[in-house]
Amino acid sequence: MDKALKANIKELIKSKRGFEFENFISELNLIQHGSDGFQPTRERKDDGAEGLILSSKTIIAAYGPDAFDEKKFKKKVDDDFDDFLKKWADKNPNWIMHYNNSLAPIQLKIADNLKTLATAQNIQTNHISIKGIDQIMHMIETEFSALQQRSVAKLLGVPKELIVFDHVRNIIDDLIQGTTIDKEVINYKLEVNIEEKIELNYTHEDMELAFEEYEELNTQGTLKKIWSILSTFQTEEINSLKLRIKRDFNNENGTFKYKLESLTNRYLHKYANEEDDYFHYYIRSLLVYCFEQCMIGKKTKNESN
Repeated sequence: MDKALKANIKELIKSKRGFEFENFISELNLIQHGSDGFQPTRERKDDGAEGLILSSKTIIAAYGPDAFDEKKFKKKVDDDFDDFLKKWADKNPNWIMHYNNSLAPIQLKIADNLKTLATAQNIQTNHISIKGIDQIMHMIETEFSALQQRSVAKLLGVPKELIVFDHVRNIIDDLIQGTTIDKEVINYKLEVNIEEKIELNYTHEDMELAFEEYEELNTQGTLKKIWSILSTFQTEEINSLKLRIKRDFNNENGTFKYKLESLTNRYLHKYANEEDDYFHYYIRSLLVYCFEQCMIGKKTKNESN
């Protein structure tokens, strides 16, 4: 997950309070497990639980205070855990509480005492834990698919540009995987006569629109944004990307314009799994950038030399 996206998600989760945080944790589990895998409880009179993960028989609780207060924290944990032992533990032996900030040492000690409390009451439990914001973020990063991560970001209201940038990086990661690396070095500062390049690859009827598209992407800084994403990869990875996109592009049939549109739609359906103009725009921008940087299309005389 991109650092900027991760930081934004983390701060937005930490900002959730009270019922808003509890509702978020419920929605988070619905995203991860689906409506057939997670059963939410009622918002009020929930018997100390936000819901139940059916497959693992895990009760999910949540606590999102404005600030940490040891007495209030201990009371909330004790109350919810007592409800768990009395109303849930006989059939659902696992319990996890989510907390909207980092866990202090005293909070970890309180969590450690819960298992002892259950044993003292002769109640059999398996997994008992309290997860702070760092554990929640680790779960989102390691246990959620890219599509689920985007759903979490959208739920929190993360700026769409951050979601798309992270998604473009995921697309590049996937395109790189399994591609044989060649040793050719790609020069991303190559000066290209874009007018000549467009004239070589587009029909006379399509040239004007092609020029307009390139100018728009260049003027708005979109091509520079694509470059900023690509610049985080190693040279060998960029070479792998070049080979993969070139191969995929050459597997398409028709004119250059048709092949570009076809590959854009193929990547959109494969990686975005949704009809979204914003995702389409950046996937298209990635391919136009590849065109500008001589990865696809006929080369000008200067490129060939």
